[in-house]
Amino acid sequence: MRKEKALIGLLEDFVRLVGAEADRNPEFGEKLEALLHAIPERARSSKPRVRSPKRDDLPDVHAEFNSRGPSEFQLWLRDLPIATLRALIRAHDLDATRRTSKWKDAEKLSAFIADQIGARLSRGSGFLSMKDE
Repeated sequence: MRKEKALIGLLEDFVRLVGAEADRNPEFGEKLEALLHAIPERARSSKPRVRSPKRDDLPDVHAEFNSRGPSEFQLWLRDLPIATLRALIRAHDLDATRRTSKWKDAEKLSAFIADQIGARLSRGSGFLSMKDE
């Protein structure tokens, strides 16, 4: 993977260099344009790609969980778009095994997030209720 990233970086630098030379030298630019004219343009996909929200735009799930309670929190999550639910899972690293990556049902994703957030918030709570004897 590291070699692929290094190669991609090298190719990007090469393309920038060729583009700069084409801007500087009009004759070279014309030859380059004639050479690249044979390459067909990339076809647009018919389905628009859904952008996931930025990390700053995501709701604070911990505050919502504490204010709403577990059952109402899950109902609130179910009303969020699937892209936002997936972004929440990634942002809070709720699915290390990536088993939710193919799930398309908002209800299933919201139940998963509610369970994970509830489990994280209750970690160590068993020690909090114990009193010194």
